[in-house]
Formats: sequence, structure tokens, C-alpha cells
Amino acid sequence: MNNKMKKTAAVLVVSAALMSTGYSAFADEAAPVAPVASEAIAVHKLTDNLDVEVKSILNEHVPEGTRIGVVIRMKNNSTGIVRVPEYELRVKTSDGTEYTLQPSASNIKAVQSKANSELSYMAVIDRTDDVQLAEVNWTDVDYYVYPKKETPILNIPVAGLGWQGSDMPITDAASVKKWSDSFTIPSLTSPIQYTPVNIDKQSTDKGTVYVVQLLAYNPTDKRETIPEFSLDGKTAAKVFTGKRVEEGALVLDSKEEKYIHFAIPTDQDTELASLNLLTKESFAQAGASAAAPGEVIQYQVGRLNILLPVNGGTTALAPYTLGEAMTFDTRSDLIHPSLQVSLVELHTYDNEEEGNKIVTAKFKLNNSSDKPISIPEFQADLLNPEGYEYSGQRQTITNTPILPNSGIVVNYSFNIPLSEAGQGLGLKIVDAKTAAPYKQTIASYRVDVQKQEENTKFSVYPFKFDVSHWDVSYLFSIQTLEYSYKGKFIMDIEREPSIQVDQNFSKLQFELYDASGRLVGTSTGSFIGANRLVTGENNFTFKGTSQQFDSPLTLKVFEVFTTAGGEAKRLVTEYTK
Repeated sequence: MNNKMKKTAAVLVVSAALMSTGYSAFADEAAPVAPVASEAIAVHKLTDNLDVEVKSILNEHVPEGTRIGVVIRMKNNSTGIVRVPEYELRVKTSDGTEYTLQPSASNIKAVQSKANSELSYMAVIDRTDDVQLAEVNWTDVDYYVYPKKETPILNIPVAGLGWQGSDMPITDAASVKKWSDSFTIPSLTSPIQYTPVNIDKQSTDKGTVYVVQLLAYNPTDKRETIPEFSLDGKTAAKVFTGKRVEEGALVLDSKEEKYIHFAIPTDQDTELASLNLLTKESFAQAGASAAAPGEVIQYQVGRLNILLPVNGGTTALAPYTLGEAMTFDTRSDLIHPSLQVSLVELHTYDNEEEGNKIVTAKFKLNNSSDKPISIPEFQADLLNPEGYEYSGQRQTITNTPILPNSGIVVNYSFNIPLSEAGQGLGLKIVDAKTAAPYKQTIASYRVDVQKQEENTKFSVYPFKFDVSHWDVSYLFSIQTLEYSYKGKFIMDIEREPSIQVDQNFSKLQFELYDASGRLVGTSTGSFIGANRLVTGENNFTFKGTSQQFDSPLTLKVFEVFTTAGGEAKRLVTEYTK
């Protein structure tokens, strides 16, 4: 596309403050500001009552040759119904050849008063070379005289405006948008403004998918329907077709804004460079009869190219301090406004047995209202500094609501490679429902894992432990020729008030290893129930025996919780004796 094509459409550019987060940006909470003045639309007078403009031009190669399509927007300026003139619509090429296009069988015959209507025309010509279109014209042909009489009515220059298919680059400066730009869609009469908000590369059971999130805003005083359009992903060599996730009609009330999402399936190693925005056109071929209508040909025409931001990895994310209330996208309904969510623990340990690292994140959800609030089902993802994502497994929890002026904790477990240092990670809070089956980021931060605590002190929020004495004794059985083990801990336990704990809350698991690293016994301590952990003396009997005693013994203490993928745990401390 070049500047001529842009003059045929009004483009409203809206400035909106965006907080860039690498491949994502959340729009400012205020509604977009009023658009700047739009460019003049190139309108041409066809008759005294009818104005026309060229909406779309298709010029693409097909197996039969070259398909040329033209869509005309026609407006009736009078106060009565006006018939569409029976003029021929033709295109002229740069070499002077002229081709007559056939009208779509669905074209209207008359235009209502003060109304806009679109008329579609098409022809397939037997040419395999690159056809350069120079002009669209209307010609009045009188076939009832000999020789037939042709009267030129109107011609419009269109050099360089034909859409040549998905591989065609969009290079016109006015049609190329930066990631932070707000825009309306050229060629459409819709006033809805769009702002790119987030693009996320996700792995699904059907392969790799880029999910693009746009914020749609209706600046008018009446309801508007979001028109049909699509987004394609582009690399230097390939184009990947996208599709809108939301199905059915989407309507925006006056001054309302709403997210819409597009899924673009790609190859696994694909890194997109930009997006093409396309609108749909159609042409109905004439059928043999009303009972046997002809084929409807649908095609798309590129309107805008949206450049993607440079992926800054996690360095572009805002740093997070443990315990702070997180800020969420207020347009999301997932997190209740009276619910404060904060990350209170983030730990990692090397799982040498399975050859990976385990990262555990503990979130506190605090209800500051005077009514119970259901626990939101958000997901959490970790990003390494290069932007690679690791999905978290959520702790299994009950449906018990969070009581007024109370809190609850929810754990997540992540498996990451041993090569990850655990510093400079990104943490994303994700809504997996709104754009299902794809995910939508509602908050993201840069986080660092906590350092391991002293041996005698450790925390399992909301509990803090100070171990003043511990001991493991063993007993040899002459009958079985095996050793069994018992443990004794003297603890001082502090608990933060107003944090709910139920049967699904984490437990402490004590694992006893001999000098060779063999697991010889385990025991579990609960935070609730008759045998819960208490301040003072706590005694444990380890399940498991050994046939030989190999000292020194190492006692590892884990926090364990249940997820949909099984049991997750993190090392809280260890002792050697």
C-alpha cells in the first residue's frame, strides 16, 4: 500500500499511555483520549445523487491466472431511493489493457436514502504475469446501437493499491503501526479504536500458538459492533494465519472497552516480527437459477502492519518486593477488587534425584471486604531472563471462600532446568478462562528467589519455626535385624493471625538419609488436627527401616502440598548428626 490508498480511508490515531513489559503492555486505566483529526476520505461523484470510493482492490495470482476484485462503497446523498446505475466497472492496467469486471450476484440494485452500501466486482483473467493495475473506471455502454456506444463516466487512479495476497509486504508509512499505537481500521466505517496490549507465545496440545490481545474501545455515544477482521503473523519468510478467539458478535456500549484475542498457530521455533491486519471481502458468482446459486468467493485484503516490540526478556518487567500487593489489569474480572494478592515466598532447590530444579511460590490472598469472596483460579507462569516460560502447578484447594478481613495462601510449583540460576526471573499472573483455551496475562513482575534460611529457623507462611533442639534416635530389632528411627523436635512456632488453614494446607515432611544418601525413613507433621505441630516438644516415628546403620544421618525437612500433577515439595532446611 502507498499514500494514495491511505487517502481513501479515515485513520484515527489515539495516544494511550502504555506500560511496556517486553512482549506485553497494559494500557493506561483511563479511557483512550479523543482521537486526533482524521485524514480526508477520497470520495468521488458518480452521479448527482451517488458518491463512490474504492474500498478494496484485489490483484492476486490463482491457478486459473490472475484474480482481480474491486469493492466499491456507494453513498446515496438524496432523500429518496436511488437505483445503482447499470454502468460497467472496468480496470485498466499500466500497459493500457482494459478488463470488465462482473458484478456480484449479491449486489444491491438500489441504495436507500442517506445510506452507504458496498458493491463487489470480480474477474479472473488468463494472465500469469504480474498485472499492474492503474485505474478503476465506470463506463456507460449502449448495446442497442451499432456499433455500441461507450461513454466514460468516472475514472479513479489506483496504481500500487492492489492487494496481491498474504505474502505482500505493507510498506506505506501510514499503514505501519508501532506496538504502542492506537488505530482504527482503514476502509471500515467503524469508529472503534484498537490498542495492542499483549502478545504471548504459548505451547498447547495442538502446537505453538501466538495469542495477541487487543483493547477495543468505542469512543462514540452509541452502541457499536466490533467488525470482522483477522491478524496474521509474519516472519521474514513466512506468513501464519490467525483467527479471533471470541466467537459471535461482540458489541461495545458507548465509551466501553473490551479485550479481544487472536490465536496464530506457528511452527515451534517461529519468532514473529510483525502482524498484518486484514479485512474480509466476498463475491457471489451468478448461479444457474435462484434454486442453484453460484459459489461465494471470500478473500482478505491487508490494511495495516503492526510491528512487534523487541523482546526485552524479564529485564523490562517491574521489580517486585515480597509481600507487596500486586497490581492487576483492572479490565480483568478474575481478581475481585477487594482481594489483595501478594507473593510472600519464592524458593528453589535442586532436585538431584529427578535432575531438575523445583521453584515454589506462595501467594497470600487477603479479603479486605465485609463479605466472603471466592478464591480466584488464576494461574502463574515463570519466565527466565531470555523469556522462556515455565507453567506452574496450582495447589489443590477447597471451595471454601475467603472470610471477611481474612486471608488464605495458595502454592504453585514449577519445574525448571538445573541450568537456571533462579535470579532475574519473571512472574506472570495469568487468566486462563477469559480467552480459553488460551491464556491472558493480567500482571507481570521481575522476581528473585529467596536465600535459604538458617538451619534452626525457617518459615512456611503463615508459620515461623525456631528449632531449639532436635534429635534422632534409633532402635535395633533382634527379631528383624533392622533399625527403626524416632525423632524429637523442640520448636517455637509463631503464626500470623487471620490466615485460614484447612485440610489442604501444606504439611511438613521429614526425610531421613544415611551417609550414603539412601532414604531410610519419612514422617509427616500437619498444621491442623489432633497431632498437629505445636510449640514445645514434637515426637515423630519414621516410616521405614534400614538393615544397617550408616552415620552420619541427615534429616531434610520439606514443605509438601498436593497439585493436579501430584505432590510438590520444597526443601525448607536440613540437619546432620
